[in-house]
Amino acid sequence: MKTNQIEIMTRGEFTGLMKELVAIRKDGDNLNVAFRKLDPDFNYISFGRYQTLILKTLRLAMRDKGEWIDYWVYELDCGKDAKAGTVKSKSGKSIPIKSISDLYSILTNPNL
Repeated sequence: MKTNQIEIMTRGEFTGLMKELVAIRKDGDNLNVAFRKLDPDFNYISFGRYQTLILKTLRLAMRDKGEWIDYWVYELDCGKDAKAGTVKSKSGKSIPIKSISDLYSILTNPNL
């Protein structure tokens, strides 16, 4: 797919990778809960290096200079904390950012 003459990932490729990233985050959370049940003093396991590597690769592949992907993952907790009006276009129109598809639309629309 071409947007502004720049080759980027397709929506399907991006969605697949983002779903994997969300799954890794969830698996890490589930592991931490399980270990805390075994030992209440257990701190946590982090897959931060892998998340950082995946996010960096996605930023480069999607030409995400505004760091929308990081914002969606960390600030909006993978879209869970997104509310209407969280993101607005230059004209003030509310832009959805709840789903991976919404995020892809933001990344591929240079007019926002």
